[in-house]
Parts: sequence; structure tokens; C-alpha cells
Amino acid sequence: MALTVKDFAKTLKISDAALIERMKNAGLSHSKSSDEITASDKQALLKSLKGAKASPASKSVTSGSGVTVTSKGKSVKDGEAVKSYSDNIEAKRAAASEQLKEQQKRREDQLKESARLKQEEIKKRDKFKKTEPEKPAIKVNVKDQLSSAVNAYKRREGSFSQDSKHKFEAPTEVIKRDIEVPSTIQVGELAKLMAVKGNIVVKNLMGLGVVATINDVIDQETAILVVEEIGHSGIALKEENFEEDLANLITYEGEQKSRSPVITVMGHVDHGKTTLLDFIRETKVVDGEAGGITQHIGAYEVETSKGKITFIDTPGHAAFSSMRARGANTTDIVILVVAANDGIKPQTEEAINHAKAAGVSIVVAINKIDLDGADVDKVKGDLAAKDLAPEDWGGTTQMIPVSALKGTGVDKLLESVSLEAELLELKAHYDGPAQGVVIESELDKFRGSVATFLIQNGTLKVGDLVASGNSVGKIKSIINSDGTKIKSAGPSAAIEVLGLNNVPNAGDQFQVVSNDKQAREIAEYRISKEKEKKLLKQKDESAGDLFETLGQESTKKTLNIIVKTDVGGTCEAITASLHDLSNDLAKVKIVSSGVGGISESDANLALAVDSIILGFNVRADNAAKKIIEDESIPLSYHSIIYELLDDVKSRMTGLLDPIIKEEIVGTAEVLEVFNSPKFGQIAGCNVIEGTVLRNKPVRVLRDEIVIFEGELDSLRRFKEDVNEVKNGSECGMGIKNYKDIKQGDKIEVYDRKEESQSM
Repeated sequence: MALTVKDFAKTLKISDAALIERMKNAGLSHSKSSDEITASDKQALLKSLKGAKASPASKSVTSGSGVTVTSKGKSVKDGEAVKSYSDNIEAKRAAASEQLKEQQKRREDQLKESARLKQEEIKKRDKFKKTEPEKPAIKVNVKDQLSSAVNAYKRREGSFSQDSKHKFEAPTEVIKRDIEVPSTIQVGELAKLMAVKGNIVVKNLMGLGVVATINDVIDQETAILVVEEIGHSGIALKEENFEEDLANLITYEGEQKSRSPVITVMGHVDHGKTTLLDFIRETKVVDGEAGGITQHIGAYEVETSKGKITFIDTPGHAAFSSMRARGANTTDIVILVVAANDGIKPQTEEAINHAKAAGVSIVVAINKIDLDGADVDKVKGDLAAKDLAPEDWGGTTQMIPVSALKGTGVDKLLESVSLEAELLELKAHYDGPAQGVVIESELDKFRGSVATFLIQNGTLKVGDLVASGNSVGKIKSIINSDGTKIKSAGPSAAIEVLGLNNVPNAGDQFQVVSNDKQAREIAEYRISKEKEKKLLKQKDESAGDLFETLGQESTKKTLNIIVKTDVGGTCEAITASLHDLSNDLAKVKIVSSGVGGISESDANLALAVDSIILGFNVRADNAAKKIIEDESIPLSYHSIIYELLDDVKSRMTGLLDPIIKEEIVGTAEVLEVFNSPKFGQIAGCNVIEGTVLRNKPVRVLRDEIVIFEGELDSLRRFKEDVNEVKNGSECGMGIKNYKDIKQGDKIEVYDRKEESQSM
């Protein structure tokens, strides 16, 4: 059914006239409620609504030199508008001053008249009091009395003093202010900054084509437009100023001292990164990794013959791209592990790019040289093509053949790393408050929030007050990579800390602050900014969904997902990978994600929004289990990321509607038409293709054009009812509810089959 202007107006919840007006503004020719709207009309209208930043008929104020200010059809330049506004204020002030003088003059005249009447009354009383002895006449100093009265009046009505004319201003005009606007701001907060009611801001937003409530968050550009529209001057506030000021709170005195290097081990999945580190640490970490791959960043301090080294082991799976980037940005040297029997792979190239972008040195460990098919020279050649020329080929990159499993070449690798560290002359401040970066974080059911810190400057002590992202807290415990509790840790140390009020995000900076008030202010600021960004993102997503729905008939299915993981980095990687699974047929919507076990609130949320729950190395508590079982909420546990992604893909496939395919099974040509008193119109046919089946749907074609679709009422061969008639045979057909069959028509019998869609 065709979509009319009236129908579309109901969908948008506006009047027909308003929609017609908007369509005219978009360059469309619709003028009546009954006019049809095509898909291209919708797109044109939506493009016009989305791109509109000012209402042509309403007043518009923007910032910048040479920008025109429009009001009620009159246009003036910015400078002229300010001058006109200033002249208007001065005129009002002059008028108020004249009014004040007139009021004072009238008051003085009233006081003089009152004094004169009082003197006359005294004279009359004295004239009639002849029996009483005369009293001395009261001398009235009219001038002093007037002066006293006027002064008293001025004290009571101080706002009318000529010296205070600035206080005598009726609040009829907006006083222009400089309003600092952050990157995002809530409508209500913007109204408070301008000292106006929230509905005024909402009204101006509607004039700009933005539909928002007082609790919605708007972007900086839109907020500045509103500020200028109301009559103030909008100034874009740079958010980084706060963080810069925060970073400058810590100052260090004294000379820097040498520190141990921070080494990040990077490379493609299953090329032996963790095995190499395992040999260096003389532990068996890799045996405990699910699926034999690292699922999150591990940070370790290792004592070697070349001194102490801090190692960071990053995952190689494609989903952990952001974690590899974070590892490269927090390191001094990258050990790039490349399997000699496998060569350069996608994650190898990605690791090279991350290291180059971070500007850190690269030492290549060509691993698995003990396996069949190992070709060290080929790997060197492939790396040379990536601008990593080996030293023995005249380049600058150290490439060491090693066997992480047997330990071959590991000592030489450590020597190369130590040499590279000496050339870098790594130094840091040891005295002073600590600052650094969060490598990983998790929520432990027994210990609470646990974060892995890499200290970059200063010394962290037990009892220090730390701010990291949205988290604050006093450090209760410091644990080194060996699991030993220590009282302090200095630069280049990788440690676990306990005591933060919640789980910080991996990659967040941390620093020691001086007092609780400062810590709370930092946390509150960051929480508010994060909340505003989330609200703005949700609004953008909702708007995008609306435009998509209005622009075309939406057939895309949505899979709601709640993700809970053991550590923050893994949560980040999984949510990013899940978003990448969305396509034109189905999309993934992350309803909630976080670190820690699956709680009762997670189960209730899944029930409310019809979501599935994915647990990665976590489990549901008893309260959550009961709700999940009672309400049959889909839940799956995983410990390997690619298995989790495959699970989601299969669930997305299950959401898709099956594809209906039609297959022609037989065709008959009408030779003659008969009218039967018992069966009605009967078509005498010859089957020219396939087999005609009685229980299948049919189409009637005339001149190869479909003129009717239905089903057979009867199928007879000679005088017998049959269920099928094969190619080359004649038969009689009666079509249910169709009486216009003619000689030469074709009757096509077909079958419908459902096929499931695949991602």
C-alpha cells in the first residue's frame, strides 16, 4: 500500500501541515495530505532534517567574524548587533536616571507642602488656646527637615540613587556572557550556565531542528549554536585542559636514575610468544592458557643474567588489536616473535605497525627453528620487505633465531635486548609520587578490584591515595609478579594492587593524589564525562536507527548481548569483535558489558531487554542462576574467544528469516475450455513440462504474464480424479475461485521451499 503524507505524519507524530512544510523546505513538491511519498522522498526529507542546523524563519545567531545575526527578518553583522544591544542598554539607563530625578523632585515637593501645612496647623492651635500660657514658638527648619527626609528615603530606596544606576535595570534584556561549553553537555546543565529556564533551551533546540529533553546530552557544536541563539557568546572548552592540569600536579625534584627496560612480546597467534616468556621465567604459564593462546595481557618482572627486565605478553588473536596497541605504547622495546615455519601473518604486520607508531625499538625473535619447514632466511627477507632489515644484511634490526621450547638462542636474545636498552639510556624519577598505566584489571570475588600497574615514574607505597580513570582508593596491598607482598615499588615495576573502589579500564593512567577531596573531584569529573559520552552515543545510535527505519523498510534483526568477563582487556576485545560481526542482515547490540561474575541484576536486565548472556571465564551466582533457569534466558560460558564469536555467529544466523525459494514442477497448456454444471469452468490441458500436482499452488499465465495465483479445485484424467499428471498427458483442471480461463493460457504448478540464511 502506498505511503501518503498523512500516514508519514502519523509515524513522525506531527501534523500534516507541519510535514508538508518540512517537505517543501527539503525541495519536495508535496502539497496535500493524500500525496504519495516514495523512498527517495523519505531520503531527501531525512537528509534535510539531519543536516538542518538553523531554522530559516526564526532568529539565528552564530559565532565567528563576519557571521550574520538574523532577527525577525532583519539582518545585521555581529559588531552591529552588539553595538545596537549596548546602545539600547544605555538608552534605558538614561531613561531610568531621568525617572529617578523626577521621583525625587516630586518627593521633595510633597515634603515641603507637608511642612507648610503643619506650620499652619500649629498657628491655628495657638490662636484658639488663649486660656493657656503661651509657649515658645516651635522653630522648624524646613531645609534640615527636607534634607533628613530625603536621606531617609535614599536609605530605604538605595536602588534609586544616582550613584547606583547600574542596579536599576529591569531584567528585560539578556546580559551577554561568555559561556564555556564542554565537548558534551546536558541540556539542563547548559540552561544553568546561561541562567535561563530549561524550556527556553529546549525551544531553541527545536528551532535548530534538534529534538531533545532537558535530560538529554548534546554535542559541543549544537550547544554553542544554542548559546549564541539566546544571546550569549559560546566558547569551546578544551577537555584536555583538565587532564593536563591533573598531570601537572605531580612534580619531581632531583636527578633521574637508570631504570630497567619494559619489553613487550608481540606477534601472531601461536607463534610462541608465551612459550618464549615461559622459558625466560622458568614457569609453565602457557599450559594454563585456554586453547593455548593468551587471552589477556600478562606483566612479569624477570631477573636475568643481564639484569631485571619487565616483560609484557600480549595476545596474538585478531580480536586483541587494541591490547597490542596498548602494549606497544607502554613499552621501551618490542620483541617481535615470528615462527620460522609460518612466516609473517596478519597479526605480525599489525604488531610491526603498532611498534612503529609508538616509536619503539624492535628486536625480532625468529622462533621454532627446530621444526621441519623452518626457513630463517625467508623470514628475514619477508621482514626486510616490511622495512625491518636484518643487521647481517646491512640493516639495523637485530634478528635472533631461537627455539622457545628448547631454549636455543634465548641467551643471545636477552643480550640483544640489554644492548638495545643500554643504547636507549632509560631513566626515571624514583623519589616522588607514583604515576603510570593500568596494564590489566579484574574483579576478584574475594579480593575485590584488582589492577595491574606499570609504574613509569615515582614510587608507589602501601597507603598511597590513587586515582585511575573513574576509580579511586587507598592502596591496601602491593603484590609483585612472584606473588610476594611488598611495601613499595619503583619505576618499571609491574605489580598488582588492591584497594580501588571499582575496576579501572585497562589503558587508564594512574597517579597518586594528595587528599580524598582531590581524588573524589577527579573521579566525579571523569564519571560525569563518561556518562555524557554514553548518553550521547545512545542518542546517536537511536537517531541512526530512526533514520534507517524511516529511510527504508527495516528488515535487519538485532541480537542483544550482555558480556561479562574476568578482566577488563578481554572485555574490551570481545565487545569490539562482537560489533564487527554486524552486517546488512543482522546486527549485534551490546546491552551491557563489564568485569566480574554474572549477577542477579545482569539476569534481570537480560529478561527485560530479551538479551543473551555471554560469560567469559566467569560464572553466574546462585541468584542469577535461578532467574536464568526459571525464565529460560540464553546463557553460554566460554574460555576461548574464537569459540565465543562462533557461538554468536550461529545465534545471529538463527535470527534470520528463512529464504523462500520457488521451484516450477510442471506446466500445462489450455487447449479447450468447458463449462460443467457440477464443477463449473474446466480447462482441458496438455502437460508440456514436468508433472502437474494437485496439492501444489498454481499460476495462470496469459501471454507469459501472471494474471492469477491460487490452487487447483480438481484434477481429472479422463473421468477419474488423480493427484498428478505427467509430461505429455492430457487432463482436466478446475481452478478454485477463478472463472476466466481461456484457450491458450498456461497453468504453472510450483512448489515453495524454505532455506535458512547464513551469515
